[in-house]
Amino acid sequence: MADAPAPSSSAIALKAALAETLDRAAADLIAFGDDIFAHPELGFREERTATRVAEALRQLGLRPEEGLALTGVKARLRGARPGPTVCVMGELDALPVPGHRGADPASGAAHACGHNAQLTHLLGVARALVETNAAAHLAGDVVFLAVPAEEYVDLEWRAELARAGRIEFLGGKSELLRLGAFDDVDLAIMVHATGRPDGSQLSIGWSYNGVVAKRVRFLGRAAHAGAAPQLGINALNAATLALQAIHMQRETFRDDDHVRVHPILTAGGTAVNVVPAEARLEMFVRGATYQAVADAEAKVDRALRAGAMAVGATVEIETLPGYLPLQVEPQLGALFRRNAQALVGEEAWSETSFVGASTDAGDLAHVMPVLHPSHGGYAGTNHSIDWTLCDPVAAYVTPAKAVAWTLVDLLAEEAAVARQVLANFQPPLSRDEYVAHMRALTRHERTAY
Repeated sequence: MADAPAPSSSAIALKAALAETLDRAAADLIAFGDDIFAHPELGFREERTATRVAEALRQLGLRPEEGLALTGVKARLRGARPGPTVCVMGELDALPVPGHRGADPASGAAHACGHNAQLTHLLGVARALVETNAAAHLAGDVVFLAVPAEEYVDLEWRAELARAGRIEFLGGKSELLRLGAFDDVDLAIMVHATGRPDGSQLSIGWSYNGVVAKRVRFLGRAAHAGAAPQLGINALNAATLALQAIHMQRETFRDDDHVRVHPILTAGGTAVNVVPAEARLEMFVRGATYQAVADAEAKVDRALRAGAMAVGATVEIETLPGYLPLQVEPQLGALFRRNAQALVGEEAWSETSFVGASTDAGDLAHVMPVLHPSHGGYAGTNHSIDWTLCDPVAAYVTPAKAVAWTLVDLLAEEAAVARQVLANFQPPLSRDEYVAHMRALTRHERTAY
């Protein structure tokens, strides 16, 4: 891959103006990010958050479309000349982290993954582009898209939404892809928070795991647990045996496949003196490739059946499509690296080849080039009660500068760099192929012993 050409003097001047605008807006952006943090909402329920984003975009003179995949918000800033469209994304949702200092007392939702920062970047980039009239220097459009439900949680509730016909796919970008909300977009960018212990302010993980989800129900037979346990079939025992069988598969997973299997028990009986007639599990099966996930989930299914077989129970296994593995587009990553190092210095930049987490940006990366770096400004661990904002400028403002500068690199000079990225990119799937692939992953089986 050839290095992108150095920015022209006019692009350098535009980048300086964008950075100065974001510096002047810092107090407003920090207040916005903190407000979103203080009002966390779970996926597909982010009504207040979506309203705040839409209002902020309207104040910039943009015309947001609302209600995409229930809560998504989309606005377009048109460039002076035709060219590719770059989407700047932010994620609307929080996730359940009861005990976090910012958790909602009713839902337990907390912004313990920094999605409030992403929305701040989105708004900051939009404000900087509008106030500097940057669009006059760009060949192509910039779309701002606040997407719902990136965190793959609350699966039972989302499954009810699907059964009611309100959604089909349980992740936000997946559902937006299905609905065609990305059909008028050529490239996509977002920056995700991380609490890196090395202190780097900006970083990139070049690949992420894919994931499928499983909802499992073991059905037995109730009986008096003290007087007649021999008349029962203990569904909790079936689940316990299945979990042990899954653990015994771990030595068969190849290190290079980065397989992760992590289940939770969501129901295990109704009363202590009744043999449990039903037990429920939810779990993720992750891997670095399609093949790794398929191999691991086949072993998991086998273990689930074995637990039911051992005690004579029935097992129902529902497999739900999660997210596809993410590969960051190399030229986009190189552009971001150059801008990041110019902003924070080489010593505050870091790279990793692989991240074990999963994101629905991986789904998007199968149909278009995607940039998905990370930013600092936080301490603690993502999704944990110790997740804490420690540097608002590093979390809210610096990443917005890096995104804005990368947009200039892509769309200035008649969008030569963006056109080159698109010419080099070979999408693994078309949008229609992606939708068909996701539907094929959905299956339900019931086995009685």
